[in-house]
Amino acid sequence: MKSPAPPSGHRSRSPRSPRSPGWSTDASLAARLRPVRPLALAPLAAALIAACGSTPRDTTFTDGTDSGPGVVTPGDGGSLFGDAGGGPGTPVCAPSPAHAEIPGNNCDDDGDGQVDNPPSCDKGLAVDGDAAAFAKAIGVCDTVSAKGFGLVAATYSRGYKRNDAPQGPQHGILPKYGSVLKPREGGSLGVISTGYAREYNGTNGTPTFLEAEVDWYNWGPYDLHPTKASNGAAPPGFPKPAAGCPSKATQTNDVIDVKLVLKAPANAKGIAFDFNFFSSEWPAFVCSDFNDSFIAYLTAKGFNGGVPDNISFDAQKNPVSVNNGFFDRCTPNVDTGCAPDAVPRTSVCPGGPAELAGTGFAKEDTWCAPVKSKKSTAGGATGWLTSTAPVEPGEEFTLEFIIWDTGDGVLDSLTLLDNFRWVGGEVKTETARPR
Repeated sequence: MKSPAPPSGHRSRSPRSPRSPGWSTDASLAARLRPVRPLALAPLAAALIAACGSTPRDTTFTDGTDSGPGVVTPGDGGSLFGDAGGGPGTPVCAPSPAHAEIPGNNCDDDGDGQVDNPPSCDKGLAVDGDAAAFAKAIGVCDTVSAKGFGLVAATYSRGYKRNDAPQGPQHGILPKYGSVLKPREGGSLGVISTGYAREYNGTNGTPTFLEAEVDWYNWGPYDLHPTKASNGAAPPGFPKPAAGCPSKATQTNDVIDVKLVLKAPANAKGIAFDFNFFSSEWPAFVCSDFNDSFIAYLTAKGFNGGVPDNISFDAQKNPVSVNNGFFDRCTPNVDTGCAPDAVPRTSVCPGGPAELAGTGFAKEDTWCAPVKSKKSTAGGATGWLTSTAPVEPGEEFTLEFIIWDTGDGVLDSLTLLDNFRWVGGEVKTETARPR
């Protein structure tokens, strides 16, 4: 259902004069400066809808330099094992029921008589399934109770070291997202959002993210309410600004944390998973105090000397946001950063906008253009990426997928998650395009 207020694309932020010529003065955007939305509209304002899916392997590596999102340098995207699974230092094949199947290593790891047949468990899952179902949707099929390794526990919360539940629509299990992108493995993928984690224009009549944004806990101008416990919490040291984009923002809003407690099988030395981040902060609020973030927060003895940290980042160690070097699924050669206090730039976007088809992020308008003929999409994405990190064989560890709104609670962002797998060889902590 479409919310009667705010108009399309509104953001509840301090009153400022529109930039000229960069900041669009269309009626649909000019009113964005300070609408006050009644609390009664909260159930109706669910609205971030995004794209998802699989793409051909990118042959360039986005390096996250201060040239901004969409800038690339030659390279192969890192030394990820991707679907090959094994990697250097892979142990000699020794089939055992105590082992997990490692994709692509040409070994019958689990001793079931078949080679390279990791389990699949994501068919028939409810869209609003619990966190254990979410784990299945992204490829975590084995459980400690059944196999001695795999999932120990799974929970949804409002953030790091929180026990209170997020809003139900902030998580979802879907068979696809948009017109182009599909699951990376199996028949489902997991979605987490600062807004509404459902497919755009789905069977429930979901509006586009521009037609009704979501601030789940604070309504009205962002600078009139203090940071509230209900907003949720990021780990210590976050939000973290990207290189070249200084920010004083410390407030997190609309946080959702999918916390997985896992036990590594005896034949695994690491983990890998795929993700795809979307944000409606692009193009106007690039390099501003309002850049939402996604992190994968790992606590494991085999990682970083046992000190918890984020394992999803670009070459400059920037957390995932519109300022991340991988953020290149967008409209090239258009103005960005035209909102007040943002940093003006010209987009490169070598990935183009094709993967945004069928999502609210593909909506075109003159968001930052000084002339009406210069249109761009109303959001963008990173495309599918793979993060890897080491763990010790047999250890119990925690992996948390966390996303939040930074600075306020509107113009939402979303992350798709899929294809969790164990890695048998030596593993680097890195993020790159999947091979």
